[in-house]
Amino acid sequence: MKDIDKNIMFQFIGLIGVFSGLVFVGLELRQAHQIALAEQMNNRMNVLMSLTNAYIESNLDFYSAMVNQHENDALFSDAEKGSRNMLNAQWTLHENDYFQYSAGLMTDELWEAKLFATKNDLLKCEHQDIYDWRISLVQAGFREIIEEMRHSNPCND
Repeated sequence: MKDIDKNIMFQFIGLIGVFSGLVFVGLELRQAHQIALAEQMNNRMNVLMSLTNAYIESNLDFYSAMVNQHENDALFSDAEKGSRNMLNAQWTLHENDYFQYSAGLMTDELWEAKLFATKNDLLKCEHQDIYDWRISLVQAGFREIIEEMRHSNPCND
């Protein structure tokens, strides 16, 4: 009888070991998946930044081109085009920051600093057309954060 109890005990210990190993592998796969998603988001951000930089270098308005209103490009001075293009670049960077934070790849302390920068960069009263366009393109969680910030600090133009 004691031999059977020992055998069951060894099988149980072995089962716990196998189960623990599977849990560890599952956690590692989840982390690898999150890192792969973050890398994919970084790659998309780099493509958007390169595209925005091309418009900056060409002295063209990124927004006018993206919404197929090419004729509007002539409405803006060189300085305005630069400002509008930089705003689009900032939207791309801050959206990527939100993604990194929501994936658990950024500390709370760093995220709080990023939120301060986000508020200063994205909640300008100028270029409402870009705000309206970009806010509709971001992830719902980021949109909620931005809209809450905007509600507490509205433009008075």
